[in-house]
Amino acid sequence: MQSLKSKKTPDCFSWMLTEKMIYPIFLPHAGCPFQCVYCNQRVVASYAHSESDILEYVESGLRDYSSQVHKSGRAGEIAFFSGTFTALPPALIESILAFVSIAVKQGIFTTVRFSTRPDCLDDDVMDLLSKYPIGTVELGVQSLSDHVLQKSGRGYSASSVYSAAKRVRDRGWKLGFQLMAGLPGDTRELFIESMRKTIEIQPDFVRIHPTLVLEGTALAESFREGIYAPLSLDEAVDWLAPAYDLATTAGISVIRMGLQSDPALEKPGVIVAGPYHPAFGYLVKCRSWRDRIDRHFASLSEISGAEMVLLVSPNQVSDVIGHRKSNLLHWKARWGVSVKVAGDAGLKAVDFLFSYKDAKTKEKAALSTRIRTVKSE
Repeated sequence: MQSLKSKKTPDCFSWMLTEKMIYPIFLPHAGCPFQCVYCNQRVVASYAHSESDILEYVESGLRDYSSQVHKSGRAGEIAFFSGTFTALPPALIESILAFVSIAVKQGIFTTVRFSTRPDCLDDDVMDLLSKYPIGTVELGVQSLSDHVLQKSGRGYSASSVYSAAKRVRDRGWKLGFQLMAGLPGDTRELFIESMRKTIEIQPDFVRIHPTLVLEGTALAESFREGIYAPLSLDEAVDWLAPAYDLATTAGISVIRMGLQSDPALEKPGVIVAGPYHPAFGYLVKCRSWRDRIDRHFASLSEISGAEMVLLVSPNQVSDVIGHRKSNLLHWKARWGVSVKVAGDAGLKAVDFLFSYKDAKTKEKAALSTRIRTVKSE
């Protein structure tokens, strides 16, 4: 996360989503009406800044990115993250967007993307934004449980999320949700229910983060007093795996799970407690595949001793095998089967195909719209 005082912009190429480029500008805590119990961006970025600082920083970032685009020829969205963009003073929002609009007209950027709170999109703000080339709005939803939102001091209810989502959709902009697992008052059931409600709303994409205890937050004090207990890494993976599976099965892209690895975040003392892992998303995807194949094996009979070839989309092979072959070892220990994983370019990311012989060469069949099983003789 970048300091507002830094003249160096982040590497845009680390923010590629398939073929889409995102050029991020971080505005830590800018516009936020108060400090959330879990948030302390002071520990990972400069906090003191005025409106003139923000505008100067944005203009500098836009110039740097413009130079990159001229060299690469790859236009993309300019994105404003980390703060509450629509809670900035209206005059500052207009100054930023007017400057960006020039670059959009020049073909340097395609549209504008920003993150904000669900309760910071009233009619006046929406009318202001509509004058500019907005493309994507990411809502910091965090939870769709009123109980969790209240315990976490978010200052709004789930009804604000539904209202904000409709406002964004009515303007024809792309909609993203940011969710958190393990907030105060949260349970595995409440979190998964939040994902189910998210699917009903049908955002274009979601980001999901497990709650970390950062130094200098109210959550850190609650942790030290024994009031709040964060999820363990294994619990966080266990919570997110079914949520990830629900979202991807519903056709909603999960573009990130867990905070991006950052040297500032990883400094000693910054993270007091919680399930931080630099490859957290990978761990969740591995667990999701493990659980899916477990469910498939549970539907079969007499598979112990079978030798199986599991075919998946080539870009899923690593996730299916698991971290340090953990999934292969798990299936061997639990089901007594030896599994070899191979890529098949004809399969979609959510599909898999088994080819196997069991010890007694009996017929097996387990077909569904997303699971294909073939018995090899």
